[in-house]
Amino acid sequence: MATARTLRGTALVSFEFLCIAERDGSLAYIAMPDGRTVPTLFMLSGLTPTSATFENPGHDYPKVIRYSQTAEGGLETMISAADGERSRTVSLKKQ
Repeated sequence: MATARTLRGTALVSFEFLCIAERDGSLAYIAMPDGRTVPTLFMLSGLTPTSATFENPGHDYPKVIRYSQTAEGGLETMISAADGERSRTVSLKKQ
């Protein structure tokens, strides 16, 4: 379970509740942007020792969410459209 928030300066612009849970024998990334009670599910589509990829082809944007461990031990989060367009990446460094 996690929360994410987007700030513009000191103002909260948006927030999201999320978790990864088992659904139908696989893993699902469950997103609730701005606390919506109807969650959006992204099903696990790829797994390596250093990354997990979740997809929802029916969602408007994003369609792909990928978490990857960096060589330095940090975490990189990438979201994109299905074809990789409109890709956005956030890197978190381990301290």
